[in-house]
Amino acid sequence: MARKRISQQPRQTILLVTATEAEALYFSQMRKDCRYSNMTVVWEQDCKDLSALINLASRMRNAGNYSSVWVVFGLADLGVSPEQVSKLLAHAEQKKVKLAWNNPSLPLWYLLHLQAPKGFVQDPNMIESALAKQFPSFSSDASYLLGDGMNLHLRLYSAKSKAAVNASSYNALVAGKLGLAPTNIVGMLNDITEICGLADLTHNQKQLGLNKKNG
Repeated sequence: MARKRISQQPRQTILLVTATEAEALYFSQMRKDCRYSNMTVVWEQDCKDLSALINLASRMRNAGNYSSVWVVFGLADLGVSPEQVSKLLAHAEQKKVKLAWNNPSLPLWYLLHLQAPKGFVQDPNMIESALAKQFPSFSSDASYLLGDGMNLHLRLYSAKSKAAVNASSYNALVAGKLGLAPTNIVGMLNDITEICGLADLTHNQKQLGLNKKNG
C-alpha cells in the first residue's frame, strides 16, 4: 500500500535591505530577540540612492527567492524628500519591493515608543535629545547599538503597541502637510509578524525583568 504524501508549503522568508548600519543593527536585534530565523537583514553600505536600493533589493529578492522584501531607510539619511519617495512607490511596487521609511530617520521610531510628537519634528537632534532623557547615553550613531544600546529593541519591545498607536496619531497629524506619512514602519512590522509568526521572547524573560527593574 502506497504511503500518503504529506503536502507542505515552503516556508516563507522576508528580507530587510537597510540604508544605514544603525537600521541593520536594530532590526538584527529584533531578529535575535524574537527568534525570527526566516528573516534576513542586509545593510547596503555603498548604496545611498533610493532608486538604486530598490533595484538592488529586487535583484536580491529574485536571487534569494524571498517571499517579501523591504527597503528600510530614513529620508534624511538618503537626502530624499517626501515627494521623491512618493514618486518611487510605483517603481518599487513594479519591482515587488516594499518601502519602510522614517522621516527624518530611525530614531523617530524609537521615540514613538515613548510619545507622539505634537507636530512634525524635522530636526534629528531634537529627537535625539528627547530620547536621551530616557536613555542617558543615547546616540543615533550605530556605535550606540553596539554598546549601551545593544539591548535597545528588547527595552522598547513592551511599548510596541503604544508605538503603533502613536505612529497612527502622528501620521494623521502631519501626513497631510508633508504629502507622505512620516513613518510606515508598522506596515513592515505587520508583514514580519505574518511571515515569521509571533515573537518568542521566552529566552529573554530574565533580561526583560532586569530592564524593567533598571528602567
